[in-house]
Amino acid sequence: MDRIERDVLINASRRRVWDALTSAVHGTGRGVTEKVEPESFLSWRRPGPLGPDPVPGNATLVEFTLTPADGGTLLQVVESGFTQLDLPPEEQERYAAGNVGGWGRELDELREHLEK
Repeated sequence: MDRIERDVLINASRRRVWDALTSAVHGTGRGVTEKVEPESFLSWRRPGPLGPDPVPGNATLVEFTLTPADGGTLLQVVESGFTQLDLPPEEQERYAAGNVGGWGRELDELREHLEK
C-alpha cells in the first residue's frame, strides 16, 4: 500500500477547519510545507519511522483538500509515499496500516472538536 485516503464531513465552515489544521492546537511536529492554497489545500512532508526529520527515505506526503459540502466542509486527507521509505516492504506496509487507523482517530477527533 502506497496511499491512504480518508474523507470526513465536518459540520463547520472551511475557515474553521482550515484554522484547526494550521494551528498548533491540534498537534505539532516536524514537517516541510509543500503547497498552500488558503482554506482549500495544504500539503506537507511528514517524517516517517526512521527519525524526526522529513528527509528522502523517511517522509510521506500528506495532502488536505477542503471542499464545501452539505452546509459544512468535506475534508479529504491523502497520505502517500510509503513505498519510498527506506524500510523493507513488510515494514512499509505495517507503517502504512498503522497510519490508516491513526488518520481515522485524528479525523474523528478533529470533527468532534469543530462540531462542539
